[in-house]
Amino acid sequence: MKERINWIDWAKALAVCCVVFCHLPQSQEWFYYRYLQALIMVIFFFISGYLKKDRGSDKENWRKYLQSLIKPYILYNIIVYPYWILKFYLSNGAMPDFFQAMKPILGALLLEHENSLCEPLNGPLWYLPAILIMHIVIDLCRKTKHQHWIMITLCVISFILYAANKYWYFAPNLTPMGLMRNLPYYYLGYLFGLYHLFRDCHLKRDSICCILCLSASILFFAWHLDAFYSGQHMLHIIIFYPTNIAFLFGVLYGCKVLDGIQLSVVTNISIGTLVIVGLHIVAITIFNFVFFHFSPFNSHFSLRNGYHWYTALPTALAIIALLYPVISYAKNKYSMLIGR
Repeated sequence: MKERINWIDWAKALAVCCVVFCHLPQSQEWFYYRYLQALIMVIFFFISGYLKKDRGSDKENWRKYLQSLIKPYILYNIIVYPYWILKFYLSNGAMPDFFQAMKPILGALLLEHENSLCEPLNGPLWYLPAILIMHIVIDLCRKTKHQHWIMITLCVISFILYAANKYWYFAPNLTPMGLMRNLPYYYLGYLFGLYHLFRDCHLKRDSICCILCLSASILFFAWHLDAFYSGQHMLHIIIFYPTNIAFLFGVLYGCKVLDGIQLSVVTNISIGTLVIVGLHIVAITIFNFVFFHFSPFNSHFSLRNGYHWYTALPTALAIIALLYPVISYAKNKYSMLIGR
């Protein structure tokens, strides 16, 4: 078994918990929610680039991609489809016709695309094909003498397309937008891994860097929102990138502070990232139903207003706990669920 990097396990575990937290319905007026919702995915893309390995042959690379990205994408969409059917039935009082039943299937085949003819089946899985495409791009660039110039050019193009899409909304959800938005962070992670940067941990330095970076990211994000509301489109987009970088390194430095603490639960959540990403939407629907219909506080809850942080946080942790036995099962019996 390959040696694990503890601070990366911390980063993945915290990030996937935040993903569940952010997918619980909450008000867009709350700064903390918009902040986490906008920034959390950069962690996964940086780490994917950081851990990118050169296996030497296209065959070996594709065998890894099939195992860790393609098969889980197909499997979790298949698992969630009966849930989609049940949800449709409960919402409409009837089973879907053929056209309606095909919409999520077509959406999954088009990488969780959404339009009048299709819809995402398991939307959070969009990041798997996005990472797959980024891996393939790096593999192709490695075969040239100018891989880094090509990647820098692609990152600049992705910035231009992302800025244009924020203005004209021409790109479909979800994978194309994720590609345009996150390619620079994936490439940054790839460079750090390639040149063996960001390896050592120093408690005092990492603590100071964590506080400074997260503070800077919060200030940048407030400026980013102000630029949006004042109609300064280009400034709004430009500020978004240093906001992400500051947030990314703030979280990573914070995880390096935690590097000396090794917890099996953190390692298992990190290993089971795919389980949580692939199944948490189903769990959220169940929790929403129970909370709305049976909680003594249901008079304060609606899907329009959603959770407050003090109810969203324990709910997210409860969902992680609910899926934890699935992670244990996958590790021991069905490794495809965790991309192995």
